[in-house]
Amino acid sequence: MTDNRNERNEREDHGRPDCDVLIAGAGPIGQVLALLLSQQGLRVTVVERWEQPYPLPRAVALNHDTLRVLYQLGLREELAPMLEPWGQDGHVFKLTDAAGETLAESGFDLDSDSGFAHMTGFSQPDLERLLEQRVQDDPLIDQRRGFSLEALSDDGPSGSGVTATIRPHNGFEPIPGGEPTTVRAAYVVGCDGANSTVRSLLGTEMTDLDFSHDWLVVDVIPHITPAWLPYACQHLDPARSTTLVPSGPGRRRWEFMIMPDDDQDDVDTDENAWRLLKAWDIHPGNADLVRHARYTFRGRWANQWREGRVLLAGDAAHQMPPFMGQGINSGIRDAASLAWRLALLVKGKGKAKVKDSLLDDYSTERATQVAQIIEETVFIGRMFCATDPQECAERDAIIKAMGTLDIQDASKNWLLRGGTLQDDGIGGTLGVQAQVGTGSRTAPLDELVPPPGFLLLGRDRDPAELLSPAHRTAWHRLGGRSVHFGPGGLTDPDGKYAAWFDRLNASVVLVRPDFHVFGGVRTPHATDALVHNLVQRVMV
Repeated sequence: MTDNRNERNEREDHGRPDCDVLIAGAGPIGQVLALLLSQQGLRVTVVERWEQPYPLPRAVALNHDTLRVLYQLGLREELAPMLEPWGQDGHVFKLTDAAGETLAESGFDLDSDSGFAHMTGFSQPDLERLLEQRVQDDPLIDQRRGFSLEALSDDGPSGSGVTATIRPHNGFEPIPGGEPTTVRAAYVVGCDGANSTVRSLLGTEMTDLDFSHDWLVVDVIPHITPAWLPYACQHLDPARSTTLVPSGPGRRRWEFMIMPDDDQDDVDTDENAWRLLKAWDIHPGNADLVRHARYTFRGRWANQWREGRVLLAGDAAHQMPPFMGQGINSGIRDAASLAWRLALLVKGKGKAKVKDSLLDDYSTERATQVAQIIEETVFIGRMFCATDPQECAERDAIIKAMGTLDIQDASKNWLLRGGTLQDDGIGGTLGVQAQVGTGSRTAPLDELVPPPGFLLLGRDRDPAELLSPAHRTAWHRLGGRSVHFGPGGLTDPDGKYAAWFDRLNASVVLVRPDFHVFGGVRTPHATDALVHNLVQRVMV
């Protein structure tokens, strides 16, 4: 680690903290947040007790909206070879009974409001190596691996930051004789996992849905494409519920429910993993065993995501079973929602001073959405974890009567509520990204109008032209931009924006830097009121 003590002393002499944001935890959520903040010019320090990124798979699927956040960081080209859109080649998800008979199935949507597959499989170690390299190369990010966070001292309402105490650490315990040092930050974010030190220091309690089941997660690389296997399925056997999903190009994951009569000392072993895989005709002769790990699936979230200048994100704020694949996705949404708020607060000066309540809005929005996702995931988990034969038979009959499923339908209701949003039936939805055209090229919206930033989208004229001088000035101070369709503007080659405006019954839509809609108005002449509402919510 580079010794920057002289530079830090100089900063403190002038009342400037060592960094704008200190992030505890260099997992994918912490690093995505660090890169989003750096993208907006903030100085970030990341503290992580492990010397190297975790080398084995954990999460296996990215939602379309979170993939859009990663693309915002300029990772599209490097991510391409490590992604596998779910649903290509007509693949489906099946629910099967104990005999292996299909009870119901669902397709995967290869399109979405973000412009690509609804869900995409990936290899988390590949992603983490990419993020690690980007963080190391970023001059605004000071990542300190081999250090643990020990204490936090917030200056309080009248202060300007937080003092964090960190100590050399080998991943398992503090290094003997390692001297503690302090880091001053304007804000601190705990992205330090389910056993979060930051959450513990805040004394935050958790809402727990009393769902706790042990499963064995097994990752495999087949030597050939296992055409005899379903692409993705939930095998609803009361003797042992099992999940099978793709986990990135050439990879498959099994999750086996651990039963009470299993030899608990033998569960998490190579021998047991191969024994369980044998029923699926997977063996050492046709596959490589990447890893196996025992996990306790839980559903809970923090009751308090913010105290003063200290906040929580990712698994530090919430843990959920994997049955809807939303753990890492919820964490990336946290990072995207938090990054633009911290950037405004850190950079806000003079007449552009920003309201501290933006951080309360972050807590409100994210906690409300996460609670809904966890409740739905636990409901599904209870169904998948059932072991009583009679109860399972009744469950199977209900599923079979349904015949078809839309496993992606639930996400359409995961809207943001409260917070920095208009309560107009439009605020809280996800902003559409589709192909748009100029006189010379056609590309996705984010390529022609690169994020981050507030964006006014007009259906048929430039909405910024309708702003009063005062609101035009405020809009520019917030970094706002505007684009429109129709004469003199962008084209809509696939008609997706026209359909979106119709669906929202709006002619102007204001999209936040995290791609969520702040609100909209029916007539262009109401644009000034729309921006006024945003300014009132954001600026002092």
